[in-house]
Amino acid sequence: MKILVSSLVIVLAGTVSAHAAGFEILKPHRAVYDVKLDDAEERSGIKGMTGRIVYEVSGNECEGISVRYRFVTKINTGRDTFVTDQQTSTYESPDGKEFSFQTKSFVNDTPDQKVIGSAERTAEGIEVRLGQGEKREFELEDAIFTSTHLIRVLNAAREGTVFLRHDIFDGSGDADKTLSSASVIGKPKKLDEVLDDETSEAIKGLRGRQAWPVTMSYFDKNLGNTAEATPIYEASFYLYGDGVTRQLNMRYQDYSLLASLTEFEYFDEKPCKMEN
Repeated sequence: MKILVSSLVIVLAGTVSAHAAGFEILKPHRAVYDVKLDDAEERSGIKGMTGRIVYEVSGNECEGISVRYRFVTKINTGRDTFVTDQQTSTYESPDGKEFSFQTKSFVNDTPDQKVIGSAERTAEGIEVRLGQGEKREFELEDAIFTSTHLIRVLNAAREGTVFLRHDIFDGSGDADKTLSSASVIGKPKKLDEVLDDETSEAIKGLRGRQAWPVTMSYFDKNLGNTAEATPIYEASFYLYGDGVTRQLNMRYQDYSLLASLTEFEYFDEKPCKMEN
């Protein structure tokens, strides 16, 4: 499952290198979301689901950003109950050209999948290297990484842009393809009230600040025109100007989940270390 991430800028030896403009606005933080089933079609086989997401962003504008994400769910099918555990860590370089990722998933504490790799943007596209088990190297068409994508959405929101598209590589699944994305951005609004299952303690530092309602849809590029295709995944949420997200509604092809913010804190920002 996807949660969007953030990234930063690089400064070395007192000079500014090529970087993805705007990374410095994103703030390191830790957010915890309680998850519940919003809706499920009969074909999904899901009768009930609860879970928790823990999402951490760390780093600074000199070093780049690291993201750790863990999503644990308890799923009831009516006949069985099982627990899934997905653990993901990523890093995006300050210039938006290098990306490393590691994903581990478990079902009832039994290892299910493990993917470790890195990707680099080149003039020809993206070079992907996978290092778990049988090592593989291959090239994909050009795309941006998740941190750069978030920055572009934030820049578009500030400019009043309503709709934008991008191709994205996020290292998900078997890390062997890029996805097409379409983002719809609404008008900003101030959110003072507690929403659904949020806690007042979690949102106290967010009250009175503006956030944009955003919907991001992701499509398999092999299935044809994005305008006509059904998204494989869609997420709606409120997006603050520093990259914090709130009130996530995650929709898959036959079920949807609601994730409410229950714990939140900003991390202390580490200053850039200037080299002599």
